[in-house]
Amino acid sequence: MDKLVDASLSPDLASRPFKFTSKQGRNRRAQLLSIAFELLREKNPEEISFADICKKAKIPRPSAYHFFPNVEAIFHGIRLLHSEGVVEKLIALKNETFQTWKEYIEKSIDVAVEVTNSEIAFPRLIYGYRMSNPEMRLVGQELDAKLANLTKEGLVQKFQLDNLDTLDQVFGVAISIADSLLKLSYRTYGDFTPWMVAEAKKATISYLLNYFPEVCKVKH
Repeated sequence: MDKLVDASLSPDLASRPFKFTSKQGRNRRAQLLSIAFELLREKNPEEISFADICKKAKIPRPSAYHFFPNVEAIFHGIRLLHSEGVVEKLIALKNETFQTWKEYIEKSIDVAVEVTNSEIAFPRLIYGYRMSNPEMRLVGQELDAKLANLTKEGLVQKFQLDNLDTLDQVFGVAISIADSLLKLSYRTYGDFTPWMVAEAKKATISYLLNYFPEVCKVKH
């Protein structure tokens, strides 16, 4: 959680940085985020208020407003932490070998599931809660677009692909397909079931087959 506490809530992932603060301020920000995590392990996001977090963190609300204007801003910080984890895992895929682009897509989806399942707060917040603040929803869309672009860059690095001028839009749709099915799995079963994860992979690959051949040349 260091990047969320010390600097600007992942400036590479979001364009709306939080300002730097003193050591005491960083500690209080860390406390608010940690308490929000704790509460999300016990409750759904809709059941958690800004006042709940402040009370458990033992930080007066007027002071807490200096770091987060509302509870959704705290949830946004946790979502950024999740995105950071996905980014790190996707970047690590550059060091792995894949025989086909389909294997890469499947592994990318596995990465998203692995990171999301690493903390019970993540799926509750990402798939079980809808931000009401328009700006926070916009930031969420920006994060999704950047994750889609990272997946695209990894694939382009490893395979000879055509239609490069349309890949941004194509991958935006592809990632939204996988994300929608993972959301359906969580909201239906309260989990990412193996069958639904497999369906997410099949649906995403089936869509991409409209743009990529079955076999693409591997770059060396």
